[in-house]
Amino acid sequence: MDTKMDKDGRAVALTTTGNASKISTRSTRKKKTTLITPKRCIEFIQSKHSSKNFENGTAELFKETYIESPTFFNYFKPANKDKNFSKNVWLYDATRVQIPDVDYYHASYVEGLRPNQYILAQAPMNTSQQKEFVKMLQHVKAEAVVVVDAADDCGTFLFNKKEGDKVGLKVSSDKSTDDWSLATISASGLKDVKCGRINKWSGEKFGETELVEAHEKIRKYIGWGQKNPIVVVCKDGATKSGIWALIDTEADRFRDKTRVKLTDTLKTIRNYRSNCFDSMENFQFACSTMIEWCKKNNKK
Repeated sequence: MDTKMDKDGRAVALTTTGNASKISTRSTRKKKTTLITPKRCIEFIQSKHSSKNFENGTAELFKETYIESPTFFNYFKPANKDKNFSKNVWLYDATRVQIPDVDYYHASYVEGLRPNQYILAQAPMNTSQQKEFVKMLQHVKAEAVVVVDAADDCGTFLFNKKEGDKVGLKVSSDKSTDDWSLATISASGLKDVKCGRINKWSGEKFGETELVEAHEKIRKYIGWGQKNPIVVVCKDGATKSGIWALIDTEADRFRDKTRVKLTDTLKTIRNYRSNCFDSMENFQFACSTMIEWCKKNNKK
């Protein structure tokens, strides 16, 4: 039964005789469905795998879906306590880099414009971790290494020749300025890997303009279009590495699509690498650097 409001604001029934008769047609209108049909659902799942097989598509869809809260079991194992630089930077189990014959190394895969485009890694803190770092480069077939931390203890087991000799890690300098250095690193079983380092990003003030310029120089040196991961290194493996991954992803997107998706990339990096952009200072510096990058490249 349809109703209407009278002058006192009460609901009264509509009459059903004469010209005053009003029959609602709302209930007979066909609504547009928002549900996917079974056929479309099957086609969607099949499209997830190149074989168009339903079972394979289901497996791929399962991998894409987070069905549980993130876990950190390997990070909190007592045996791994001394292998972590910071107690405030954890490591997701789901995205951690697993290396044959190495129980644990503090590094995570991070998606850029393609899966596993980056590895955000903690700098080796001793000769044992130095060996494991080299094994990681060999295992993932890294095409470039970018060290975005100028602290002395970050580069000791990467660029110190005396320590490097212990594992056969060779560093050949190509070009160096006060702001950045370019080199190649190699070891037994590891082909020459191009490496860039920012020389001033330490405790002292490091501005957005300097970071944008350093990114441009290092990217020009290592090139674009890598198929294997780029390993980005800082002391804790997240704070500065996350900022580099953000800028580099958006620079890559701008080259391809001439647009920027800052919020999407921030979320993606945090989903893959724990504790990136945790502090307000770190977040603001990342965003202001990205704005500086856009200003510079919009003029080209």
